[in-house]
Amino acid sequence: MNRPQQATDLAAFVAVLVTVVVLLLIGVPPESLAIVVIAMTGLYGAWRREEKK
Repeated sequence: MNRPQQATDLAAFVAVLVTVVVLLLIGVPPESLAIVVIAMTGLYGAWRREEKK
């Protein structure tokens, strides 16, 4: 994996982590967070596949 891709992966991980923490702090139920994380993971996966083409 090259350096720019590692930076993108790290940025995506941190963004998801920060989003989850913020949503927990404002009182979103953990069950809803699971759905949000799955959706964000799917979007990132789709973006990565499109990028490799």
